[in-house]
Amino acid sequence: MSTENKKKLSMEECEALSDIFKSLSSYVRIHILCALSDGEKSAGEIAKIINASFANTSQNLKDLYNLGLLKKRRVGQFVYYSLADDSVLELLELVRKIRFKATKS
Repeated sequence: MSTENKKKLSMEECEALSDIFKSLSSYVRIHILCALSDGEKSAGEIAKIINASFANTSQNLKDLYNLGLLKKRRVGQFVYYSLADDSVLELLELVRKIRFKATKS
């Protein structure tokens, strides 16, 4: 992004971004997002993949959903989750690049 295209963030935007980064400071939540990178899964499937209890997984899914990082749909008694859009993966990839570039310096 060029300097002239940068926009100063409002306090409300800074707070909203802070909430997302706080949420993403959890290994479990990052693991959930990675588990969903290849498509929609039920809460139970996600719990098995990340090796966590259903209750813990459900709470983390709720938090990620409330932040707008996930979509969900209900089919009978099952709830299926997917990434809200590709920008979630783009964010993870950008942070990964920053993190691992920094360790090589």
